[in-house]
Amino acid sequence: MSSDLLDRRSLLALLAGTSAGLCTGVSAAQDSLVDDDRSLEVGRSPGEGNIQLQTIGALGVGHIQSTLGLIGVIADSVSKEIYSAKQIEDLMNGTVNGLDAPKKMLRRLQDSNVSGDDAEFLDRMISVLNALQREARALTIYAKSRKNDDAAKYERERRLVLKKLSELTQQEELLQSDPVPRNVPAPRSGKVN
Repeated sequence: MSSDLLDRRSLLALLAGTSAGLCTGVSAAQDSLVDDDRSLEVGRSPGEGNIQLQTIGALGVGHIQSTLGLIGVIADSVSKEIYSAKQIEDLMNGTVNGLDAPKKMLRRLQDSNVSGDDAEFLDRMISVLNALQREARALTIYAKSRKNDDAAKYERERRLVLKKLSELTQQEELLQSDPVPRNVPAPRSGKVN
């Protein structure tokens, strides 16, 4: 098993743990953790956070992490030539297009009566979704070209997603667990699909 695959699995394990532990309020000012079922009771005082916004935040981060994992697994498969460039393009186009609806819904939520802190959190979540779309597009380009410059661009986009996700979730470990720049290996056969 390659060390890149182990690094990816370690990152995914960290993300899964982050997702499981991330049930904080959408607002940075509402730092109350949802640590048991009692905190989900209806009728909590307004100062304790909005459970609907907390749920949207937790589900949104989970979706971001799943998308990041999908892109990463597909990226790892490039060097093993598991998928053709066309299959990768189709998968990444589906990923990019699938992120448009959540972004629109988050914008609509911002236009409703949410606090400034909540609107700012939603902005940061949308920023991560935009970065994921750029990462997916960069992977598509690299899968087609197999050029080192395109591999480097994909790596920059991947790192930007991790940085933005780390800022969103306040989990600096996301950046610390990531190995120093990986080189995306060239295809074994040298052919372009």
